[in-house]
Amino acid sequence: MSLNIVLLTPRRRFIANRWGLGYQIPLGMVFLGGPLLDAGHKVQLVDNDVYGWSDAELVSRLKLEPPDVLMVGHTGSTAAHPAAMETCQTLKAQFPEMLIVYGGVYPSYAAQDILVEHPYIDIVVQGEGERTALELCAQLDSDHPDLCEVKGITWRDGGHARTNPAQPPITDMDSYRPGWELVDWQHYELFGFGRAAGMQFSRGCTLKCTYCGQWAFWRRWRHRSAKNFADEVEKLVKEYGVKIVWLADENFAAQPEQAHLALAELAKRKLGISLNLNMTAADVVAQSEFLPLYKEAGVDNIVMGIEALEDNTVKKVRKNNPYEISKQAVSLLRQHDIVSLVNIIFGLENETPTTLWRTLTKTYKLDADVLNAVYLTPHFWTHDGLRTCKEQIVQPDQSKWTYRNQVINTPQMKPWQLFTGVKLIEALYHLRPKALWRMLLSKEKRFKQVLRAYFLVGLRVFLVEMIEFAFSTQFAHAGEVEQIPSYPKEHSSQAG
Repeated sequence: MSLNIVLLTPRRRFIANRWGLGYQIPLGMVFLGGPLLDAGHKVQLVDNDVYGWSDAELVSRLKLEPPDVLMVGHTGSTAAHPAAMETCQTLKAQFPEMLIVYGGVYPSYAAQDILVEHPYIDIVVQGEGERTALELCAQLDSDHPDLCEVKGITWRDGGHARTNPAQPPITDMDSYRPGWELVDWQHYELFGFGRAAGMQFSRGCTLKCTYCGQWAFWRRWRHRSAKNFADEVEKLVKEYGVKIVWLADENFAAQPEQAHLALAELAKRKLGISLNLNMTAADVVAQSEFLPLYKEAGVDNIVMGIEALEDNTVKKVRKNNPYEISKQAVSLLRQHDIVSLVNIIFGLENETPTTLWRTLTKTYKLDADVLNAVYLTPHFWTHDGLRTCKEQIVQPDQSKWTYRNQVINTPQMKPWQLFTGVKLIEALYHLRPKALWRMLLSKEKRFKQVLRAYFLVGLRVFLVEMIEFAFSTQFAHAGEVEQIPSYPKEHSSQAG
């Protein structure tokens, strides 16, 4: 016997994806698909975020061969939850015998609350899903299913939500292959390089930043073997025509020796691939002698979570990159024709016109190639989220909890003032003569190509976010929100 399983990414359609960067493959679903296929199940991947089908259209397509199990997940996490629940409610009404399994970061932390509030969700998978999905489907496909035997799930046991013991972290990541054959590849491109794919070399992070919960979700840092990682990238290039790979690692070089083995294996194969990865500025500086290897392996773009430019704030959020280290990292990357993108989080300080001006002047001195300006989003499972109280929330619409929208009150600035200030920083930064000069006249072709692509993507996102803010964003006054919209009730009442 085997199950008919549909892996579904619900329609959310984030503005930054729809009008800017484009859509990325639902990597979490791809990682589930490979093991399920190898176990003998029939598996289909439906990325409705990229298709954009209405619920009626989705229902009509699923009716052609109704699934036994629908596994639902979305990288948008907190902000995607309302859309995911709307879709699940519709599908459960049309397919009452179908089991709906929900997973991802947000549902992992809100599992009990989700089962109480959403009766159409049957099971929530908590944490990474490969082993749990296999164990769950093995039980469902047996003559006498016993969900008590499946670790890592919260499920309906009669009228109660029951949480089983946690699933241990996967230690041998090589043992689970991605299901690349499930991907509808024509929809995924990036930077004008052509077909794009995601991949993971490692999971987890050795840092414990106060605004981030990924380190707790993955629980500890692990990695694939260098050969397995390079084999998967080579398969993407040679079998699926992929030109650019973005690595979904939280901290690619947390163990430098392992990262260097993986890069050396890629460099040896001369795949002509362009790699986009995440590192800390401190790791870039510490590994400066290996940057030629990074470039040789295909690394054209490194995203660094600088987050703050004031050393006291950097220390407060538990980062390891004081300002001078961040400046040094940017300079080192430029020397090796690797584009640097830095994330700056607004809201880590009590923002005022003075703090915004200071940020602008310090970003000029930092001189990174691309600035990604985001807002502090207080997910309830993070340190900062637990310290946030409902009186601070000014964005009651959970679908706007995207890092690109202001959520927390800034006492000395109204939301429109902070938005205007942040957008001015973005515009002034990317239009500075030095940036335009590099984008137009840099000698290294790939470096220039990435810079131009970022500029065009950023321009489109900038314009549509201005329109969204003007016509479809509403704020509450501080103190008006009765319950933090994304928080389970017990967290919302205790926060702060």
